[in-house]
Amino acid sequence: MIGKVLRRLSPSLKTVVIVMLPILSVVFVLAAAEVVFRLYQRWDYGIPIRASLEQEDWNPAWSLVLDDTLGWRARAGYYDEVTETTSHGKRYPVTRSQHDYGFRMFGDLRSGKPTILVIGDSFTQASQVSDGDTYFAIIKRELNAEIFAYGAGGFGTLQEYMILDRYVDMIHPSLILWQFCLNDFINNDPALEMASSMNNNGWRRPYWVDGRIEYLLPKTWTGSLRMWAQRYSRFFHWTFSRWDRLLAMHPGKTVEDDIAKEGLSHKGFQHAMRVTGELVRKTRLRVGDVPIVAFSCWKAEPYDTAFKMISDQSDIVFFPDIAGEVRAAYERGEDVFHIDMGHWSVEGHRLAGLLISDHLRTLFPKLFQRPPASSAPSTSH
Repeated sequence: MIGKVLRRLSPSLKTVVIVMLPILSVVFVLAAAEVVFRLYQRWDYGIPIRASLEQEDWNPAWSLVLDDTLGWRARAGYYDEVTETTSHGKRYPVTRSQHDYGFRMFGDLRSGKPTILVIGDSFTQASQVSDGDTYFAIIKRELNAEIFAYGAGGFGTLQEYMILDRYVDMIHPSLILWQFCLNDFINNDPALEMASSMNNNGWRRPYWVDGRIEYLLPKTWTGSLRMWAQRYSRFFHWTFSRWDRLLAMHPGKTVEDDIAKEGLSHKGFQHAMRVTGELVRKTRLRVGDVPIVAFSCWKAEPYDTAFKMISDQSDIVFFPDIAGEVRAAYERGEDVFHIDMGHWSVEGHRLAGLLISDHLRTLFPKLFQRPPASSAPSTSH
C-alpha cells in the first residue's frame, strides 16, 4: 500500500516521504515508550501521569527533586521503609525520612540547647541508614544538642553554601559542622566534572565561575538533550540516569586517575582548589564568628591535604582522622560500609558520630559536656 502511494507522488515529494518515514517511526516508538513508562510509574508508584520531575510530590520513592536554583534538592516530606545491605552481606531494615525544607533532621529551635547546623552531600543525606542511626543522630545524643542536618546526594560546595545561606539566619547555630568529600573538587569545577565518569550525575547544577553563579550541565554532546529530558521526558531522564550509574560502576579512565597520579600539581585540580577556597571563604564571611568545623568522609590524597589547606585559610577546624578511622575499622574486619563500598553502614555512622562528638566536646568544653553514660546502642540492626 505504501508503495502504491509513493508511486503517485512527485519525485521531490517522494524523497521527502522516504526521508521522513524512518524519523517519524523513531518518534512514534519513543513517544510510545514515554507513555508506557509513565503508565508503569502510575501503576507501580502512584505517580501522576502528568507530574513533572520538578514537582515536590512527583515520586514518593525519590528523595530528591529538581530545582531551578539549586539544581536539585532534598525533598521535604520524603519517607520510605527499605531493606539495605552491608558490605559483609548483612541485611537490615531502614526507615528514612526528610522533614521541614528537606532536612534529614530538623531540631527544636526553641529548646535552648546548643544548636548544630550540619551540611553535606549524600553522606549527610544518609539514605543507607535509619533516621536514628545517622552520624549526626549519634552527635545529638552524645552532646545533648539540637541538630539541623541537610544533605543531598551529589551536592557540591556551592550548593551546600546556598543551603546554608538560605537557612542559617532561621537556625542561628551555635556551630556549623561541614561534611566534605573528595568529589567536592570535581563537582565544583565544570571542566573536571565533564571529564569524570565517576562523579558526574549528568544534572544541571550551579557553578561558581569568575565570582558569579553559572548554570551548566556537565556533559558534552548530550547536554541539551539531557536538559530537555529533565523537564519533559521521564523515560529519557531514566535512561540517562541508568547510563551514568553504569559508567560510574565501570568508569575506565577518568580524571580522578590523573589527579591521583599528579596530586596537587594537577592544573585542573589547582583550579578546583581555588574555586572551593573562594566558596569556603564566602561561607566564613556569611556566618561571621560562628565556629565552623569540618571533616572529610573519604580518606585520599591530594584531597585531604587540599581540604586542610582550605580550612586553615578560613579559620575552620578540620578533623583529619574521621574517614581514616572508619577505613581502619573496615580493615580490622568491622562491618562499617554499605554494600556500595562508598557510604557508611549503621556501624560506620556510629563510629564517625562518636569520633566527631569527642572532638567537639574537646574543642568546645563549655558548650558540650560529657553525658553520664554513653549513647544507647542502635536498635536498627
